[in-house]
Amino acid sequence: MDQVTKELLYSLNTHKQTMIEQLHQFCEINSGTENLAGLKLMHQTLGSAFKPIADQIETLPLPGITTVNMTGETTVEKCGDALFVRKRPELKRRILFCGHMDTVYGINHPFQELTYVNDNQINGPGVTDMKGGLIVMLHALASFEETAFAAELGWDVLINSDEEIGSPASSSLFDALANNYQAALVYEPAMTANGTLAKNRRGSGKLTIIATGKAAHVGRAFSEGRNAICYLAEVVTAIHALNQQDNNQGITINVGRIAGGGPLNVVPDRAVAKLDIRITNPEDEQLVREQLNHIFNRMKRDDYSLSIHGAFGRPVKRVCPATERLFTRIQNVGLKLGLTIDWQDSGGCCDGNNLARQGLPVIDTLGVRGGHIHSTNEFILLDSLVERTALSTLLILDLARGGLEELRI
Repeated sequence: MDQVTKELLYSLNTHKQTMIEQLHQFCEINSGTENLAGLKLMHQTLGSAFKPIADQIETLPLPGITTVNMTGETTVEKCGDALFVRKRPELKRRILFCGHMDTVYGINHPFQELTYVNDNQINGPGVTDMKGGLIVMLHALASFEETAFAAELGWDVLINSDEEIGSPASSSLFDALANNYQAALVYEPAMTANGTLAKNRRGSGKLTIIATGKAAHVGRAFSEGRNAICYLAEVVTAIHALNQQDNNQGITINVGRIAGGGPLNVVPDRAVAKLDIRITNPEDEQLVREQLNHIFNRMKRDDYSLSIHGAFGRPVKRVCPATERLFTRIQNVGLKLGLTIDWQDSGGCCDGNNLARQGLPVIDTLGVRGGHIHSTNEFILLDSLVERTALSTLLILDLARGGLEELRI
């Protein structure tokens, strides 16, 4: 281990308790995607944390999201504001650092507290996905700013508030910003507790199906009614069967929610289903849409109707040669820390999908090690706070010293 790495690890270990205290501070703020008050507090807390190393801090309001709710009505939902932090904005050599402040745990979710499993493991909401990652990002940038090469590189941090629902409001920010950078680093948690990074990622779509029938009094005119729930049940059963088709390898369609009806003595005239679709190849989107249209046409009936709403918001992520070079550089700096860095394909999606679509070299799992994200068993391994911060600091330093230009060779 060289002297620079030894000094870095010594410095970071003196800040480990501060990192853990910040983890408690961040995770004790409920910032579920729909909790606007919690997101506002999280936004303020993050702004205060980044202020000592920032040149500029901006609040970016996100547009409302048009959605179809479980009664089939179109509504506009507000999102929390995004945070944008800038350093040396005049420099053209720039890296974009990304994270999200929202979690999947809403204000009324029973999972709200942090619990020590042992000296190195904390169970809690968002500890790994991704408030631990935000701490890694913050301290890596702070450590980099103490080096002699800081003046050679500009960086920006974008922390959005709608990632856990697919970034429908903030995705346009990634499209608008991507051309200003030569690389992007995203602080989603590592794929495994051992620290494996994500390579290729599947794309995803979130679609809503509305089925309508005809209401009628169950006792007086049952035969005049057209039951939308039963109709939709047949439709989603046919959709689910697509998962078993041989030509749908790499495609999954999950019927995640279904609702309809009201008083039990009324034939329900409307029912709604929500689908989460994952695709492996860009052309799979068109294939799925054709298959859904075929089902809709085949199941047309008098006095019933079907409509579909939504979009494929996450494009398929395929690593480009520049991303492969970036990964190699991470492997090399990892060796200085005694780490063997590997990567594997992921079925999940993140903002790295959107950045990769712009041709930007991106690694999107530079956050902490832990596991069981999106569940009440979510945990972080505390030793990964220093480890992953050191890894990112050495990577940023490597890129600042000329590695950034070598990504495109």
